[in-house]
This record gives sequence, structure tokens and C-alpha cells, in this order.
Amino acid sequence: MVYTNTGDVKKHDAIYITMKPLLIIVSLLVGMAVLLIALTYPGFHGEMQAVRDRLFADSEILKTDQGVIEYSVKGEGTPILLLHGAGGGYDQGLWSGKTNLADGYKFISVSRFGYLRSPIPLDASIKSQAVLYVALMDHLSIDRAIVMGTSAGGPSAMQFANDYPNRSLALILLSAVTMAEAPGDKASFYVSMIHLIQQSDYVYWLFTQFMQTTILNLFGIPPNVYSNFTPKQKRLAQEMLDIMHPMSQRYEGTINDGKMIQLYGVSTTRISAPTLIIHAKDDALVSYAHAKNAHEKIKPSRLILIDTGGHAMLSQMDKVTEYTRGFLRDIQK
Repeated sequence: MVYTNTGDVKKHDAIYITMKPLLIIVSLLVGMAVLLIALTYPGFHGEMQAVRDRLFADSEILKTDQGVIEYSVKGEGTPILLLHGAGGGYDQGLWSGKTNLADGYKFISVSRFGYLRSPIPLDASIKSQAVLYVALMDHLSIDRAIVMGTSAGGPSAMQFANDYPNRSLALILLSAVTMAEAPGDKASFYVSMIHLIQQSDYVYWLFTQFMQTTILNLFGIPPNVYSNFTPKQKRLAQEMLDIMHPMSQRYEGTINDGKMIQLYGVSTTRISAPTLIIHAKDDALVSYAHAKNAHEKIKPSRLILIDTGGHAMLSQMDKVTEYTRGFLRDIQK
């Protein structure tokens, strides 16, 4: 740059003096970001490799005329088909079964369309998912099963119970989505933030390690609820976050869930299985209006609304387990 006069030099110096604090701040931020990555990325990389190894080792792939589905079977007893929520997979389903039902059941947990190793077919509707669940049950020689849908697993759980009443022993809906949208659902801006985070395994991992309260709030657990968690409940919350690694392999399924519920809705007119619906009133992700909607549409249903607990109802886990196990004992008498 050539300065033609003293005025230009003074003007440049004034701009530099004005910009200097900003340049220092930017330099500090860049330096901190580089330091953060240098300190954390090796740990992240090692953890993700261990997660991927576990995921491949603990599940199987079934290829049928109806499509491809990833699944895992654990335990012995009455079969329960576990349908996970957004950001999940068969591993999240198993975790939900363990925390909400305890032992004594045969858990059949799947990765729904677009999650982990279950691809998204051309027809990725809720009805198509239900068809594939039946194919899996046939493969496993299971005639009838209890079906449990958690969060975004609710629609295909309801559709399964509706389309195959003769294969459904009972239906359990926990913090479940039951319609396209309802008053009190998480605002679209915050949902967009969740989707943005989901696309980067490293960014999501950073949130789970250093900003648990923030990410849990996005996932429907308000800060005031989390602040009252016991140490055990905080461990459960961390488990819930960790079970969603690697997050990017669950992103397409989350997007598909939103599209399918908008396009097709859920059928409920033929549901005849005994149904238990549990939801927290302060669920900040999926409004408890979803629970009321399911209760109104499913005649053989029991609705339990819990005052507090957030989306995962972790602070009420003992109560939820008591309700679910009591319900299952009653229907099996």
C-alpha cells in the first residue's frame, strides 16, 4: 500500500488502533480453539474407535424382501420390541429397556431407518418400518411381543400395534412422539441447533464432555430439573448422552423421522393391545400434549403424567420402572 500524504498514514494508524483489541481477541480465540483441539482430539478419536468396535460387535444385520434392519437381542423372557428415539439406534433401545424395565425380558432392539447400519429405503414410511419389524420377529420365531416406543420411536410403535394387533401383546409409550407437532414442542430454532450439532461427532462429543447442562436442555431436560438430579441420575444422564456416539451416524434417521411423521401421520384406529403412556409435564422437547393425544385415540390406554422429570424422566426412573413393570405384570396375569 502506498500512502500519498500524512493524512493517509494517520487514518491508517487510527483504524489499526481501533481494530487492535478485536485482533487480539480473535487471536486469543483462535489460540484457545487450537489448544482445545490439541488437548481433546486424541481422547475423542480413541473413544470413537472403541464405540465403533462395540457397535459392530453387538448387533446383527437382517436382509429381507422388505428391507434391511440392524438389531440386537439380549436377555430371556417375554419378548419386548424396543424402538429408540431420535439420535438413537439399537444401543439406545437396549439402554432404555435396561433403565425403564430392568431384567426378566428378551429385548429385541432395532436401529430404525437411517440409524447406524439400517439404511433408509425408498419408502421410509412409518408403515414400512412396521412391516420390517414383523419380518424381524418372523426371523427370530417370535409370534407376539410387547412393543415399547421411546420419544421418536413412538410413531412406528403405534403403527406396529395398529397394523399388526395379532402380533402385539402390549404397547408402552415413554415420552413418545404421537403426532407431527403439538403446542409446547421444542421451538424449530432449537431443533435446528440440535441438527447442526448432530452432524459433527467431535462437536457433539465436546458438548457431552464440557457442556452437559446445555446439551441436556436442548434434549428436553430443563436446567432446573438437572440441578436437582442425584449423583446416580447424573450418571444416567451422562450414559444417555454417551450412548449416542457417534452422533453423525444417527443424523439421517433423525431427519427421516421428522419427514415421515409430517407426511403420513400415525394410524391408531385398530390398536387393541393394552397400552401404557407415561410422560412428564415439564418435557421441554416433546410436549405432554403428545401423551394426551395418544390417550384420546387409543381406547385401551392408561395415561400417567408426571409433574417433573424432563424428556427422559431420569429423575423419576424408579417410578417409571415401577409403573412399567406393574403394567406388564397385570397384562400377563
